[in-house]
Amino acid sequence: MTSSTNPSTLPSIRRVLTGHTADGKSTFIMDEMTTPRLIMPGISQSSFHDLYRTKTVPASIDSEITGLFVDEAKTDLSFMSPEGSTFRCVDYAPGSSSPFHRTVTLDYGIVTKGSIVLELDDGKRTTLNEGDVICQRSAIHKWINESNEWTRIYFVMLGANPVTVNGKELGNEGLKL
Repeated sequence: MTSSTNPSTLPSIRRVLTGHTADGKSTFIMDEMTTPRLIMPGISQSSFHDLYRTKTVPASIDSEITGLFVDEAKTDLSFMSPEGSTFRCVDYAPGSSSPFHRTVTLDYGIVTKGSIVLELDDGKRTTLNEGDVICQRSAIHKWINESNEWTRIYFVMLGANPVTVNGKELGNEGLKL
Protein backbone atom coordinates (compact mmCIF):
# COMPACT_ATOMS: atom_id res chain seq x y z
CA MET A 1 0.00 0.00 0.00
CA THR A 2 1.42 3.39 -0.97
CA SER A 3 0.24 6.94 -0.53
CA SER A 4 0.37 9.93 -2.84
CA THR A 5 3.44 11.16 -0.94
CA ASN A 6 5.10 7.76 -1.17
CA PRO A 7 5.65 6.49 -4.71
CA SER A 8 7.48 3.41 -3.38
CA THR A 9 6.06 0.02 -4.25
CA LEU A 10 7.36 -1.37 -0.95
CA PRO A 11 4.92 -2.08 1.90
CA SER A 12 4.04 0.63 4.39
CA ILE A 13 5.74 0.40 7.77
CA ARG A 14 3.86 -0.24 11.00
CA ARG A 15 5.44 1.38 14.06
CA VAL A 16 4.64 0.09 17.56
CA LEU A 17 6.00 1.85 20.67
CA THR A 18 5.82 0.42 24.16
CA GLY A 19 6.07 2.23 27.48
CA HIS A 20 4.71 2.26 31.01
CA THR A 21 1.60 3.33 32.84
CA ALA A 22 1.73 5.51 35.97
CA ASP A 23 1.67 2.33 38.11
CA GLY A 24 4.60 0.74 36.22
CA LYS A 25 2.69 -1.68 33.99
CA SER A 26 3.79 -2.17 30.39
CA THR A 27 1.57 -0.58 27.77
CA PHE A 28 1.39 0.22 24.08
CA ILE A 29 1.66 3.98 23.65
CA MET A 30 1.52 4.00 19.86
CA ASP A 31 0.55 1.63 17.05
CA GLU A 32 0.37 3.28 13.64
CA MET A 33 1.42 3.22 10.01
CA THR A 34 4.26 5.63 9.25
CA THR A 35 4.03 8.49 6.80
CA PRO A 36 7.15 8.77 4.64
CA ARG A 37 8.64 12.06 3.51
CA LEU A 38 10.52 12.62 0.28
CA ILE A 39 14.28 13.05 0.70
CA MET A 40 14.73 15.49 -2.20
CA PRO A 41 11.28 16.57 -3.44
CA GLY A 42 11.24 17.29 -7.15
CA ILE A 43 14.59 15.54 -7.65
CA SER A 44 14.09 12.00 -6.39
CA GLN A 45 11.21 9.78 -5.34
CA SER A 46 13.32 8.23 -2.55
CA SER A 47 11.83 8.66 0.91
CA PHE A 48 12.51 8.50 4.66
CA HIS A 49 10.38 6.82 7.27
CA ASP A 50 11.44 8.34 10.61
CA LEU A 51 10.67 5.61 13.13
CA TYR A 52 12.10 6.84 16.44
CA ARG A 53 14.47 9.52 17.68
CA THR A 54 16.06 10.56 20.96
CA LYS A 55 17.93 13.76 21.77
CA THR A 56 20.43 12.06 24.06
CA VAL A 57 22.07 8.71 24.72
CA PRO A 58 21.41 7.26 27.20
CA ALA A 59 17.84 8.19 26.37
CA SER A 60 15.05 9.24 28.70
CA ILE A 61 12.30 6.70 28.02
CA ASP A 62 9.73 7.33 30.74
CA SER A 63 8.01 10.58 29.69
CA GLU A 64 4.66 8.87 29.04
CA ILE A 65 4.34 8.11 32.76
CA THR A 66 3.80 11.82 33.48
CA GLY A 67 1.77 12.35 30.31
CA LEU A 68 4.55 14.35 28.64
CA PHE A 69 5.48 11.91 25.86
CA VAL A 70 6.72 13.71 22.76
CA ASP A 71 7.19 11.73 19.57
CA GLU A 72 10.50 13.24 18.45
CA ALA A 73 10.35 11.31 15.17
CA LYS A 74 7.41 13.56 14.26
CA THR A 75 8.50 16.81 15.90
CA ASP A 76 12.22 16.89 15.04
CA LEU A 77 12.64 16.67 11.26
CA SER A 78 16.39 17.28 11.22
CA PHE A 79 18.51 14.71 9.37
CA MET A 80 20.01 13.24 12.52
CA SER A 81 20.27 13.72 16.27
CA PRO A 82 23.90 14.78 16.98
CA GLU A 83 23.93 13.61 20.61
CA GLY A 84 21.14 11.07 20.43
CA SER A 85 19.79 8.34 18.19
CA THR A 86 17.76 8.19 14.99
CA PHE A 87 15.97 5.05 13.76
CA ARG A 88 15.02 5.45 10.14
CA CYS A 89 14.05 3.47 7.07
CA VAL A 90 15.07 4.75 3.65
CA ASP A 91 13.38 3.63 0.44
CA TYR A 92 15.68 4.27 -2.56
CA ALA A 93 13.93 4.65 -5.90
CA PRO A 94 15.23 2.71 -8.91
CA GLY A 95 18.05 4.66 -10.59
CA SER A 96 18.34 7.15 -7.69
CA SER A 97 21.50 8.44 -6.04
CA SER A 98 22.20 10.47 -2.91
CA PRO A 99 24.79 13.25 -2.94
CA PHE A 100 28.16 12.55 -1.33
CA HIS A 101 27.80 13.33 2.37
CA ARG A 102 29.20 12.77 5.84
CA THR A 103 27.37 12.84 9.16
CA VAL A 104 29.15 12.75 12.50
CA THR A 105 27.36 9.56 13.44
CA LEU A 106 27.89 5.84 13.77
CA ASP A 107 25.28 4.25 11.51
CA TYR A 108 24.14 0.65 11.54
CA GLY A 109 22.28 -0.32 8.38
CA ILE A 110 20.47 -3.46 7.25
CA VAL A 111 19.41 -3.94 3.63
CA THR A 112 16.01 -5.63 3.80
CA LYS A 113 14.97 -5.37 0.17
CA GLY A 114 16.86 -5.01 -3.10
CA SER A 115 20.47 -3.96 -3.58
CA ILE A 116 22.40 -0.69 -3.32
CA VAL A 117 25.88 0.51 -4.27
CA LEU A 118 27.85 2.28 -1.55
CA GLU A 119 30.49 4.58 -3.08
CA LEU A 120 33.22 6.31 -1.07
CA ASP A 121 34.89 9.62 -1.94
CA ASP A 122 37.97 7.81 -3.28
CA GLY A 123 35.80 6.10 -5.92
CA LYS A 124 35.79 2.67 -4.28
CA ARG A 125 32.42 0.93 -4.47
CA THR A 126 30.72 -2.11 -3.06
CA THR A 127 27.27 -3.54 -3.64
CA LEU A 128 25.14 -4.43 -0.64
CA ASN A 129 22.37 -6.98 -1.13
CA GLU A 130 19.33 -8.09 0.81
CA GLY A 131 20.46 -9.26 4.25
CA ASP A 132 23.81 -7.40 4.16
CA VAL A 133 24.71 -4.95 6.93
CA ILE A 134 26.82 -1.79 6.97
CA CYS A 135 28.58 -0.05 9.86
CA GLN A 136 29.04 3.45 8.45
CA ARG A 137 31.59 5.31 10.57
CA SER A 138 31.34 8.94 9.43
CA ALA A 139 33.04 8.33 6.06
CA ILE A 140 32.05 10.48 3.07
CA HIS A 141 29.82 8.30 0.93
CA LYS A 142 26.82 8.15 -1.35
CA TRP A 143 24.14 5.57 -2.07
CA ILE A 144 23.28 4.55 -5.65
CA ASN A 145 20.39 2.29 -6.60
CA GLU A 146 21.56 0.97 -9.97
CA SER A 147 18.71 -1.54 -10.16
CA ASN A 148 15.23 -1.16 -11.61
CA GLU A 149 13.64 -2.10 -8.27
CA TRP A 150 13.10 -0.24 -4.99
CA THR A 151 15.66 -0.81 -2.23
CA ARG A 152 14.87 -0.56 1.49
CA ILE A 153 17.48 -0.04 4.21
CA TYR A 154 16.85 0.37 7.94
CA PHE A 155 19.37 2.57 9.79
CA VAL A 156 20.13 3.29 13.42
CA MET A 157 22.22 6.48 13.62
CA LEU A 158 24.03 7.32 16.84
CA GLY A 159 25.65 10.67 17.53
CA ALA A 160 29.45 10.30 17.61
CA ASN A 161 32.62 12.25 18.24
CA PRO A 162 34.06 13.73 15.04
CA VAL A 163 36.93 11.91 13.35
CA THR A 164 40.15 13.93 13.67
CA VAL A 165 42.85 13.63 10.98
CA ASN A 166 46.10 15.62 11.31
CA GLY A 167 44.48 17.88 13.90
CA LYS A 168 41.43 18.65 11.69
CA GLU A 169 37.95 17.55 12.72
CA LEU A 170 35.91 16.00 9.92
CA GLY A 171 32.41 17.37 10.44
CA ASN A 172 29.04 17.05 8.76
CA GLU A 173 29.10 17.87 5.06
CA GLY A 174 27.22 17.46 1.84
CA LEU A 175 23.66 17.62 3.18
CA LYS A 176 21.55 20.38 4.64
CA LEU A 177 21.63 19.23 8.23
